[in-house]
Amino acid sequence: MRTLTFGAALAAACLTAAAAPAAAPTIAASGAWARPTPPGATTGAVYLTLTNHGKAPDALISATSPAAAKVEFHSMSMAGGIMRMAPIAGPQAIAPGASLKFGPGGSHVMLIGLKGPLKAGAHVRLVLTFAKAGAVTVDAPVRADAPAADPMAGMKM
Repeated sequence: MRTLTFGAALAAACLTAAAAPAAAPTIAASGAWARPTPPGATTGAVYLTLTNHGKAPDALISATSPAAAKVEFHSMSMAGGIMRMAPIAGPQAIAPGASLKFGPGGSHVMLIGLKGPLKAGAHVRLVLTFAKAGAVTVDAPVRADAPAADPMAGMKM
């Protein structure tokens, strides 16, 4: 009888845990998209906004994608009329209630070593890894109507 009681208690505990609602994700990705690439291109970019809905700071650490051999976070800037792109070093902090934007003409998620062209209508899957939130999967549609970066952004006239 003792074994049956323990087994019933264990089963009840498992059912209660399974019925409990999952905690809401603290990091939300929105507005994800990618620009189509020309045939033979070896790099591409994904743009999105990440928002920390948690009560503690978090940090974007890394990313992977089955569409590319490597994924990095890059920034673009204008200096002396020349556009420069460089990898962003270190984790990207996101304060509680704050957002981190990756957009044309600025920071972006760089896909390096594309396994094929990014074609309009297709989707790019990213797995973003955060210090606290863990892995967040993002689906970015490849948009033929992708907005162009403002070529004059950052230039002083």
